[in-house]
Amino acid sequence: MQQLSVYILTCNSPKYLPDILARCSLFADEIVIVDSGSTDNTLAIARSFNCRIFHRPLDNFREQRQFAHNCCTNQWVLAIDSDEIPADELITELQQLKAEGFKYDAYKIQRRWNVLGKWVHGLIPVPSPDYPIRLLNKNKVVFDQRSTRSHETAHGYDTLGVIEAPLLHYTFETRAELENKLQLYSRLRAEDIIESGKSTGLLQLLFSPIGAWFKWYIVRGNWQDGYVGLTLAYFAMRYTYHKYRIARQLKKQL
Repeated sequence: MQQLSVYILTCNSPKYLPDILARCSLFADEIVIVDSGSTDNTLAIARSFNCRIFHRPLDNFREQRQFAHNCCTNQWVLAIDSDEIPADELITELQQLKAEGFKYDAYKIQRRWNVLGKWVHGLIPVPSPDYPIRLLNKNKVVFDQRSTRSHETAHGYDTLGVIEAPLLHYTFETRAELENKLQLYSRLRAEDIIESGKSTGLLQLLFSPIGAWFKWYIVRGNWQDGYVGLTLAYFAMRYTYHKYRIARQLKKQL
């Protein structure tokens, strides 16, 4: 039986945490919480499940995730966000993998998105379902400078498996949460643009937002999600505009 650590990034995120921790307790040998400044009962909930708690201010998700990996004591690590609930099928599959042994360096896990109370077909920059790498051998797989700040990507694996049993992602339940994420992610993505040396010209600022609306509403299928889909297409347009606007401002400061 191989040992498995689970880590969860938190900040004022108590809503789903009891259910997540209860489910993780069915397969995890260690649960690590990396908190970036909770002021509510998030940490009290974590303590009630005997989690190991660490504190780190959030600068970007790449460094935050690598820090969490380093806090885990086991070779095998599963990352779950504080609004992602492991489905019953996923719990069963993780238990089986622990018993049989992990065959790959890393595993993608299907993740389904519920936004504003509706299961959707996508939210910029990912479709739904998507398949993030969440289960990995931390001795081989890292989040380093090859990954962006805003949408961190694992590197270093030679073999990659796929788990179809899902994580159920309940996110952006209110328009206020959607707006807060717009501000955070557009800033982080702007920093990625500057770091990569990509163009921040006026054409990108003017036309990329229109392209983003068309891509997510028509191509990615948000048109199938009713009013919520229309809202998310508008979000994609605004996100794209703001990331280029902020990137242009940052470039002028260099």
